[in-house]
Amino acid sequence: MADDLERLVRRLHRRRIALRLTYRYLAGRPLSGRDGYPWRTRGAGRLAGWQRQAVRLGMPTAAGVAVVMPEQTLTAASALAVAAAWRGRQRLVRRRFHREYIAPTLAAIIPPLGLQTGVQLHVDPSLGNLTPRLAKPLSPAEEAARLFYGERIEPVLRWLPERVQRAAWAAQRRARPVTSRLEVFRRPGEELGPRIEVLIDTPYLTREQRQLVSSIIGSKIPVSDLVESWHQIGPRVRARWTVRKRPPAKVGHDQVLAHFPKLPDWEFYIGQGAGDVPVVISLREDSPHIAVSAGSGAGKSVLAELIAVQVLARGGRVTILDRKGSHRWALGQPGVDYCTRPEQMHDAILRKAALADERNTLALHEDEDWDPGPRDLVICEELNATIGQLANYWAEVRGKGDPKRSPAIAALADLLFMGRSAKVNVLAIAQMLTARAIGGPEARENFGIRCLARYTANNWKMLVPEASMPRASRTLGRWQVVIGGQATEVQVAYLTTAQARALATSPADLDKPLTSDVPGDGDMMTLRDAVDAGVLPWSYEAAKKRMQRRAGKVPAPRGNRGNADLYARADLAEWAGSKP
Repeated sequence: MADDLERLVRRLHRRRIALRLTYRYLAGRPLSGRDGYPWRTRGAGRLAGWQRQAVRLGMPTAAGVAVVMPEQTLTAASALAVAAAWRGRQRLVRRRFHREYIAPTLAAIIPPLGLQTGVQLHVDPSLGNLTPRLAKPLSPAEEAARLFYGERIEPVLRWLPERVQRAAWAAQRRARPVTSRLEVFRRPGEELGPRIEVLIDTPYLTREQRQLVSSIIGSKIPVSDLVESWHQIGPRVRARWTVRKRPPAKVGHDQVLAHFPKLPDWEFYIGQGAGDVPVVISLREDSPHIAVSAGSGAGKSVLAELIAVQVLARGGRVTILDRKGSHRWALGQPGVDYCTRPEQMHDAILRKAALADERNTLALHEDEDWDPGPRDLVICEELNATIGQLANYWAEVRGKGDPKRSPAIAALADLLFMGRSAKVNVLAIAQMLTARAIGGPEARENFGIRCLARYTANNWKMLVPEASMPRASRTLGRWQVVIGGQATEVQVAYLTTAQARALATSPADLDKPLTSDVPGDGDMMTLRDAVDAGVLPWSYEAAKKRMQRRAGKVPAPRGNRGNADLYARADLAEWAGSKP
């Protein structure tokens, strides 16, 4: 009887062990019965419970299916092999990314902060060109394999996902009338996008520690033009670097009309910045002169035109030194002295230097806030070539006893040093504004406003070494305006020729075209404009006396600019040819 009872107990014990082993096998738990291996997360060097469960149940199932359906199993196995290879490649890339960026950066951050652990770093691979930096050069065999994959395999693999995506987009468009009304109930969330984020298990970091962390991030992770923010409320410190918001892709006539009339005489609207914020430069507060450096076709003349028409609209004058004819909008424009030949440029610069010297002399005997008169803007196009042409011209005409250096080049340097109080400003344009192109490094330091586009690292370091260099944009009209070592990304406003001429000629009515009583677009000029442009053969004082005596066929005024009357160019030319 006792033996039967003992055999029954052993049998029940064995059955209990078998049930436990079966449960542990199916549940993904260790067969030894040891605890401490969670089902969701992985243990130290071991699989998670769900992974172990998938292996234990999947392998017998796959074996049974392979016996029953060998052909379908082979197809499925091929698909799984492709997916496994793809996932393995992704995992290798992530491991290389972690080894190249994450691990070294953490190793550099943790010791200076005095922390053993408790620092988490997240870096989005989509930032900049971080992932392409890890790519190694391909061998000819690898290039051939990638070409074959791209031409033969990838189109087949992407056919179904693309169709599904297009169907989803079509469904979204169909549902838009309904979903658009539901957007009023959606709470705005924080759209982070690609970012670098550091979480530090400490409640506070000093300013020096924050600067150290920021310096390490900038040195170890080669991504520029990010916005840095710190959050120290709570038990942990969080630092985040996000992608800077970009200006709008296009800015035009409407934005100029909206912002320009509100500005004082010394401020100029040039375009929109990040967040669609207007960008304004000041020739009184920021700098009296502007340097423009960009590659060919970047829009240098567009930027110069935008500033010039604002000067003209306020009653000022513009002198353009332009050998190649980039400013056709200014031909015949009142208040514009367009110089295309070296002798014209030479004389024009000497006149402006004399004007600045005269105004500065008068300013000595006037109050501190004395206004010397309308603003004069000198636009020097392609300065690298213009300086050489002025030097060659002077070498040809220089007489015995004349100085070797061109007086025009010396006068241009004088304008850069004394133009602020005289309201004579220089806008220098060059593909690379070297010290030699502007007359020396001292003269170049007078440009407090520096605009760059399509720049190289060499050009940036030469012109604005004090500012950190953002990545050059390929968007047409996208500029970096550097003032006081701070670079601001700007989409410069674009004006057509008709819009520019209308804005420069009709400042009182900016949003309307020229009126019909104007004989031609840009043919209106004051008496002084006519003398300077050579339309009248007399001096300004002689022309005024002739008009007062009504000598000849005196033209009738067609309008006014400030206190000065405007006359038609054709009427002035007829008056100059008539006999008293």
